[in-house]
Amino acid sequence: MKVIHITGFSNTGKTTFITELLPELERLGPVGVIKHIGHHGYALPEGKDTTRFFAAGADASAGIDAGKSVLLLQENDLERILILFCDAGIQYAVVEGFKEKPYPKIVIGTVPGAEHVILVDPSVKDVLAHLNEFSDLITPEGLLKEIQRDCTHGMTTLVSTITINGNSPKEKITDLRAELDEKIRDLGEVFARIEYSGNTKAGIPLKLIIGICAPDPLLAIGASLVATELLLPFITGGEE
Repeated sequence: MKVIHITGFSNTGKTTFITELLPELERLGPVGVIKHIGHHGYALPEGKDTTRFFAAGADASAGIDAGKSVLLLQENDLERILILFCDAGIQYAVVEGFKEKPYPKIVIGTVPGAEHVILVDPSVKDVLAHLNEFSDLITPEGLLKEIQRDCTHGMTTLVSTITINGNSPKEKITDLRAELDEKIRDLGEVFARIEYSGNTKAGIPLKLIIGICAPDPLLAIGASLVATELLLPFITGGEE
């Protein structure tokens, strides 16, 4: 999942820009938006059952009508919401606000001292051309949904995770992917991916996630074993 971070002060055109960007991202895959409401807070509708359940202490309170759902969560941590988005199959998460977050970002207007800036006052076309520069966040459930979209009906999907010691540069992950593709080539119609979790929140272990799509369970397990063997240095701490 790409995290497209957009920041700027009030009345600089962030919302207008995002509404223009969303249809173009939707052409590429499922999109979600997270807005930082800030110190103003958000007033829940009074007297509604979902509000009453939430106020009574429910960790989550949802209402569903004929065309949409409303979900209230006892959660205000951006990274945890991003994980929920990824688990749900969102491929592009647009984050508005949260100036202090260290994600590569787009600045609308002027933000003194902004760090990790990719683009300033870009066009939608500019953003699409720089998508590879934004942060990636991958969860096992999110990768599973991506693989299932690409797998032929009836094929076996398998996802596993490995917690790694230290950091690994993207170039190393790219090399591992190429090596894995080479090693499973003789297994037949097998597709495999190695992804870096990419979660930047302090205190959360970094992980490599293996995703497999194969004609049957035995081939899926075989490909997973090949991938695991390649990743042994990460398990044992041999990579820094």
